[in-house]
Amino acid sequence: MDVSTRWRLGMAGALVLAAATSGCSSGSAEGDLGKTTITVAGMPATTAAKTRKQFLDAVAAFEKANPDIKLKPTDTQWDARTFATRLAGGNAETVLTVPLTEPPGLIARRQIADLSAEIKTLPHATDFDPRALAPATGAEGKVYGLPVTEYALGLVYNRALFAKAGLDPDKPPATWDEVRAAAKKIAGPGVAGYTQMTVKNTGGWILTAMTYSFGGQMEKKEGEQYVPSLLDGPAEQALRHLAAMRWQDDSMGANQLRTQQDAERDFAAGKIGMMIGTVNSYTRYTTLYSGKPDDFGIAALPQQAGAKATLLGGLVAAVNAKATPAQRAAAVKWIDYYYLKPNYDPAAAEQLAIANAADKLAVGLPTLPFYGTAVSGPVNAAIAKHSNIPVSNFTPYVKDTDKLEYLVEPPVAAQDLYGALDTAVQAVLTRKDADPRDELTKAAARVAPLLEKAQ
Repeated sequence: MDVSTRWRLGMAGALVLAAATSGCSSGSAEGDLGKTTITVAGMPATTAAKTRKQFLDAVAAFEKANPDIKLKPTDTQWDARTFATRLAGGNAETVLTVPLTEPPGLIARRQIADLSAEIKTLPHATDFDPRALAPATGAEGKVYGLPVTEYALGLVYNRALFAKAGLDPDKPPATWDEVRAAAKKIAGPGVAGYTQMTVKNTGGWILTAMTYSFGGQMEKKEGEQYVPSLLDGPAEQALRHLAAMRWQDDSMGANQLRTQQDAERDFAAGKIGMMIGTVNSYTRYTTLYSGKPDDFGIAALPQQAGAKATLLGGLVAAVNAKATPAQRAAAVKWIDYYYLKPNYDPAAAEQLAIANAADKLAVGLPTLPFYGTAVSGPVNAAIAKHSNIPVSNFTPYVKDTDKLEYLVEPPVAAQDLYGALDTAVQAVLTRKDADPRDELTKAAARVAPLLEKAQ
């Protein structure tokens, strides 16, 4: 299939910066003067002045076009530790933006609204790619949220370090065995051939992606309940692969307690050859850490043992279940206006691309399409005219990720699972005598009651 039929370019700048948020105050009911008032998450912090202004300009334009709706934006950041409590206590917004780990639990607890009827009224409602709606679709087929951003994890690599090690930057590793071999060649004084994030739930997140690429899952259904499947084989194989790279090859450097920020900073400084990341890593690589654009490369997530899968991540816009029917309708209008329109309207997409380029944000990053080719194709073309990235550096990712199955994050208590797995990954990478199966057994015992409680 032609690349343009699967990938749309653009959006990654402003929308990603404006998206990772959650509740501050519940949406008020119909407001003064007959207006429907809703609170909306997603406003960038004051430290991101340009994208905050973009967001507020969009709010003003929406209210002008919809004089019967009043928006009250918030910039409260989504926090896994407090979100459930805030939502249960009625302190969350009407429009919520949450990671893809959250919809299954929110749907099961009836904390977000069924939007199926409202979605049918949207432009191009019949053109959605089913995979874009899948993360917020309930078992009965009802849709409880709409995509904000969606991405598939891949292998981020430093093209300059590849060339220095005698590796071809245009032919990155396709298997984990090839990653191991390349890491040994790249590793040297002050340079890790490969690194693994391990703290603040990133250890569990990345190990989950690896497990998918080894052909496994982290949770499985037994009867009506989900239980950990950490001991079924693939997770252990992935962890043993990391242990071999760490202790047999010495190709992972000295620091094994890295946050995502730590890893991305050192990667931009040329101290890391490879790590798991996303196309949006490029934005932070260039804007936050001053990495050289031409040195950034990304490939599809490496596979092992015949597996063909990667982890799907991103954000979903949902509506608080406490919203009135009028608020629910207003909320879906806003979600369509702000998050969806640039994905189906070439003029809106180009306007956003021009604004992002003017703000020196990345334009032309490949993202997963929300709509079929007939809709996404013209949008791609509009954005591509303003691309400011080394497009060919993303070709391995686009070409080969297209061949993989997109697996969503674990359906129950994913953040709790990731936290338990952090400890297992840290143990294996910091203690030579740590046994991967023993560490996974401990993680399974720790997370099992949390999964049971969440169901």
